[in-house]
This record gives sequence, C-alpha cells and structure tokens, in this order.
Amino acid sequence: MALSADTQRKYAIIAAIATNNTPTLANIYQLTGIPVSSLKRQIAQLRMDYGMDIRFVPDGNQKGRTGHYHIYEWGVLDRTEFLVRYGSILER
Repeated sequence: MALSADTQRKYAIIAAIATNNTPTLANIYQLTGIPVSSLKRQIAQLRMDYGMDIRFVPDGNQKGRTGHYHIYEWGVLDRTEFLVRYGSILER
C-alpha cells in the first residue's frame, strides 16, 4: 500500500529526527526538502496525531534558539518497527 503525500512527509520528518544525532531544523530541511515553516507545523501535528513527544533541545547556554530535536516518546508508533519499515524513506 502506498503512503499518502502527507504521510510520506510526516514519516520523512520522523526518520530525519530519529536517524540523526542532533537534527536541527536546517538539517531536517536538507534531508526532507520540507520548508522550515511547514516543518514546525508538521512536528506539532505529529505530537497531536501520533501522541509523540518530540522536543526542541536547546544547545547549551547559548542565546537564541539554537538546538536540535529529539523524540522522547514514540506515541502510537513502535520505534523499532517504524525504523525497519520506514527508516530509509529519506533515500527514496
């Protein structure tokens, strides 16, 4: 079964966060091609739709909003199964 375009975008964002050590919005954009403004909305949607706990983690004590994203809780998704099935979605 093919994934809808919206689901493909969401899964690409999840894969970009899950498979990188410290993915910033710029890193996620480079990997997915999804504009930063859309990324922020999509991450909020993932939190609501899938019950995921995706947090922005600030880098040290630097001023401004520098940091990266981390998945603390996968919600309704099983991390291992997701990565087996969709971990390579960014390579498509």
